[in-house]
Amino acid sequence: MQAKTKAILIGSILGDGYLTKPNGKSIRSMLDIKYDEKSLEYLEWIHHELQELNPSEIKKKKGFHQYRFYTKSRDDIGELRRIFYPNGVKHIPQDIDKYLTNPLTLAVWYQDDGRLDFRNKYHCNSSFATYCFSYNECELLANTLRVNFDLDIRVCKCQMRGKMYYCLYVTSKSMNKFMQIIEPYMQRCFHYKLVKYRAITSQQER
Repeated sequence: MQAKTKAILIGSILGDGYLTKPNGKSIRSMLDIKYDEKSLEYLEWIHHELQELNPSEIKKKKGFHQYRFYTKSRDDIGELRRIFYPNGVKHIPQDIDKYLTNPLTLAVWYQDDGRLDFRNKYHCNSSFATYCFSYNECELLANTLRVNFDLDIRVCKCQMRGKMYYCLYVTSKSMNKFMQIIEPYMQRCFHYKLVKYRAITSQQER
């Protein structure tokens, strides 16, 4: 598997992508991925970049405003399934620092699960919705981003529907560097997650 393909695949695993359960004694798995139609441009980009994995055609889900595709079933994808789904549930491996090294991986993950809280002139921070991961897993991710990308990341609590979850928060002192890392890979439909485009939009609306 080419480095770029693996980088995108890992970013998708951390985000919205799903690796299917192998059948029978096979270890093979495939990436199954879907997005709302407003993010179709992004799905088409991923589809184009993952040609090595022989993706299916992009099709609209009947009765939904969603589009999806899946890749060919492969042993190397199955190995990633073993690493990230050891008990059938997605989790963060202890050696995540070996997999979260490429800026492209970070950008794909941010496009999937990232959010920009932009309040003109007084607040601007990005976060990752890591709600399906435990506190310890989020600490692993935060530490990996500190070491591999030199970013100041904090694990924060957030409450939704009476339940407590954890998210990753990019502190103000790291926002410029974070934006510089991910911007080259950000697709147009997700430019609203970038500071400079939100700033331009804010000025135009005044």
